[in-house]
Amino acid sequence: MTEIIIIRHGETEWNKTGRFQGHSDVPLSAEGRTQAAALGKNLIVDHVDAIYASDLTRAMETAAPLAARFGLPVISDPQLRELNFGAWEGRNFNDVNAENPNAMKNFYTDPEQADIPESEPFPEFQRRVAGRVREIVAHERGKRVVIVSHGASIRILLADLLSMPIRSIWHLSQLNTAVNKIRFEDDGFAVVTLMNDTSHLRVGDAQ
Repeated sequence: MTEIIIIRHGETEWNKTGRFQGHSDVPLSAEGRTQAAALGKNLIVDHVDAIYASDLTRAMETAAPLAARFGLPVISDPQLRELNFGAWEGRNFNDVNAENPNAMKNFYTDPEQADIPESEPFPEFQRRVAGRVREIVAHERGKRVVIVSHGASIRILLADLLSMPIRSIWHLSQLNTAVNKIRFEDDGFAVVTLMNDTSHLRVGDAQ
């Protein structure tokens, strides 16, 4: 059995102001750094064998306290990045909605049909993220692995594992530093054992 603990990055200023981040390399906010410290200190786990993260700064910064705790390097992996939002990168949700409400509606209700110029199609996004996670599972067989990634990336992975349609991904909440656990049997069968847990943010003081 292989356990994957997949975690969303901490808060960024763009999260606070409602902007599409995608592949834009946005660092954690002060609150995000506090969340990452709490995650590193309070995550209830006795050992970790490997830590992977999206190569974007917000994911690498979130992984750093856990890596320090367990004395492990963070393996930087661009395949674990967020969806590439193309022309929407860096733009405010409300501004995009005001310009093109139909596109925003499709984005949330039928993302495979979302008309986002120069963006990554959702089916390709799912193949990228879910495929890479399964490669990591095969490479780290029998181990406990932490992966730090992004909100949509985790949702699209969970949809793949749970045989959910892509249009359902926004029904899954993923808060900043949310912890999700997935057990992979040796034959590849996956069981989600924890989803969107942020109890580490409410335990004591991260200092």
